[in-house]
Amino acid sequence: MSLKAVYLDATIEGGANCLFEHSLFFLIIKERENVAEPIFNFEQIRHQAQENALAYLLASVVYFKEQGRSPHQFIAAVGNILAPGWKGLKGHGAQVVMDTLALHVVSLGGSIVAIAGDDALASATFAHVPSSDVLKFFGLTRNDADAIWDIFKPIATSLKLWYSWSRQQDEVTFKLSRTRLLDV
Repeated sequence: MSLKAVYLDATIEGGANCLFEHSLFFLIIKERENVAEPIFNFEQIRHQAQENALAYLLASVVYFKEQGRSPHQFIAAVGNILAPGWKGLKGHGAQVVMDTLALHVVSLGGSIVAIAGDDALASATFAHVPSSDVLKFFGLTRNDADAIWDIFKPIATSLKLWYSWSRQQDEVTFKLSRTRLLDV
């Protein structure tokens, strides 16, 4: 197997550089006979998938912002489309659903600060999602980007749970409850 280094300038329209980290990088391309041989390890794939998932959500916010429209209706529609995928959680308590919601937020790059609850009420707090660097790349403020958290409302509703979220600086907190939340 031989290796070939390819220089890439990852500049995209508008002058913004490579999605989250480096504007210029080298890509090692393996020249080999067996193209079925994997060239990416699990960690590389996981990291890229995480960046892509968040990028698609934030790109939709940018699109609607550029159109002079609110992204909230679109994000809620996406939540409605995704809700049937959560039907296996129907009848489970708030904490079980929160654990799944937490997995989704972590998969977008969030770090769990706290998670607690029971069948009736659960909450989870996350930091650094989206990060300041990602917001800067997309030209979004925290307020703009926070529209993505509306995606979980129709999912929670489909599971007969009340949902709310709030932000305190770099941390976002989600709450799920079997009864109406006072801060909804």
